[in-house]
Amino acid sequence: MKTQKSKVNLRDALKALLSTGLVEVNFTKKDGTERIMNCTTMSDRIPEEKQPIGESVRKENTDILRVYDIDSEGWRSFRVDSVNSFDLAGAAL
Repeated sequence: MKTQKSKVNLRDALKALLSTGLVEVNFTKKDGTERIMNCTTMSDRIPEEKQPIGESVRKENTDILRVYDIDSEGWRSFRVDSVNSFDLAGAAL
């Protein structure tokens, strides 16, 4: 059960950081390749036309985080358990 708790803590930490600024997330994709994504959920960093509209009625999947990819200029998602590292404002976390 310890693994589940650490996953939730990582998810909560990432969610909080993403809501306040830009985060560089290094994760392993489903196909096994590594990806680095500069992303956020902070509305000030997301173009107006890409802003979410209203509240989602879907049940949130706690294994996945949905983020705005600054470099690709679109919404992407990644599995929390696939995160290798993340970095905020140049300081490794």
